[in-house]
Amino acid sequence: MQRDRHRLTRQLQRLQSAGKKDEVEWIRLQSRISASAQFRLQRLENIPVPEFSADLPVNEKRADIAKAIDAHQVIIVCGETGSGKTTQLPQICLDLKRGVSGL
Repeated sequence: MQRDRHRLTRQLQRLQSAGKKDEVEWIRLQSRISASAQFRLQRLENIPVPEFSADLPVNEKRADIAKAIDAHQVIIVCGETGSGKTTQLPQICLDLKRGVSGL
């Protein structure tokens, strides 16, 4: 999980630089990494299936928007009020498995 990444990386670096082979600490770190990975897998398996409303204009460009989200860090989506930007963009991201790691 993203929330664990920095802390676990610091612990790993500390153990590597300490030079001593503290088996208990290595086992604890391995356990924490496994728990974080397992939690991420559970989230991935339990993602709800998004429902796209066919009558919203933003869904006509859903494939283009998904492609842009995959290819770029930041995108800007412009559309008329009521076109479905607020309701459908999070569902497009969910369909792309975004947010599984906690971002």
